[in-house]
Formats: sequence, structure tokens, C-alpha cells
Amino acid sequence: MKRGWTQAELAEKANLSTDHVSVLERGSKPPRFVTFIAIANALEIDANTLLSDVLSVSPKITSSQLSEKISALPIAEQRRILRVVDTMIQEANNP
Repeated sequence: MKRGWTQAELAEKANLSTDHVSVLERGSKPPRFVTFIAIANALEIDANTLLSDVLSVSPKITSSQLSEKISALPIAEQRRILRVVDTMIQEANNP
């Protein structure tokens, strides 16, 4: 949904049938592992992101999540965040 894709578009990108994607989306049947991987690869996201709504334990923030959020910002803000992170890392390494 976040990508604005239809079931047919996801099915095509993951090499699945539209009917199969529909069954998975409704929760009628859990995906096989290879199907899960195909969907994650088609969406270009990691497994933790796909599972975040169903896990009882919250996964750690991944670098891909941070990268995605930062890359959506204007370049000046990206540079500012990088300077802050660099400073924080230097302070952590030199207490």
C-alpha cells in the first residue's frame, strides 16, 4: 500500500499470481518461505519490516530504515544529520 502498487503489480514484481497475492493479503494462508523472500525482494525491504506488524517483540531499527527516512529529506538536512551522527559516534568512541 505504501508503494501505491496494486496486487497485480506486486504479483508481477514477485513473480506470483494475483490470486495468490490476494490470498496472502487476506491472511487466508501464510506464505511459504520462498514466497516471503520473493515479496521482500520485490518490495526491496528487509524481513523485519515485513514482520513488524505481527511480531510481539519490536525489532531494532535497521540501517535501511534510517537510510530510507534520511534520503527523503532535503540534502541540507541530510548533511546536518550526518554531522550530528558523526559527532555522536566520536563522543561514544572517546568517552
